[in-house]
Amino acid sequence: GVNRVRSNEFTTDNWKHALVSATIVEPETFEKGDVRFDIADPADLPPGAPFYCTAGLCLARHPSGAIIALADDRKTARPACAFADLIVIDDATAYYNPCRNPLVLVVTKRQLARMGSAAVFFDPLSATTRAEIRFAVRQPYRPWHEQRRFSREARGLPPYRRAEKPKKPAAQ
Repeated sequence: GVNRVRSNEFTTDNWKHALVSATIVEPETFEKGDVRFDIADPADLPPGAPFYCTAGLCLARHPSGAIIALADDRKTARPACAFADLIVIDDATAYYNPCRNPLVLVVTKRQLARMGSAAVFFDPLSATTRAEIRFAVRQPYRPWHEQRRFSREARGLPPYRRAEKPKKPAAQ
């Protein structure tokens, strides 16, 4: 499954090839207050459920039963600490783990910028085992990975925004 309705075709094709999969399951998005999506009990999601998204938080259920949450920022991720096994925070400025539970694996956009894509493995036989994560890039960086540390995300900075041009006073 993917967490975007319009995912990058090149990346999606690479993952489909790597996972020997022919189909991609797109997320279902709900408006805030929609009764079809109730975040109060994510344990009711069936194993293998796609991403269900509302108000900056997407939830999915891995076939092993693990609950995966994708949050826009640290504040949005905090409620997911109560039930998720893996939380991915799509914010490079999220500088610490919002969860007190050591079993919850939290990955931030900053980590992904520094260490590349991540493979996460869940133990289907144990609910008390933390998920295992392996990143594509390890440190020390190889010469062709050196530029990773200079990106805005790897430095914990928000996305670049152009400064607004000052408005010209009206001609009199």
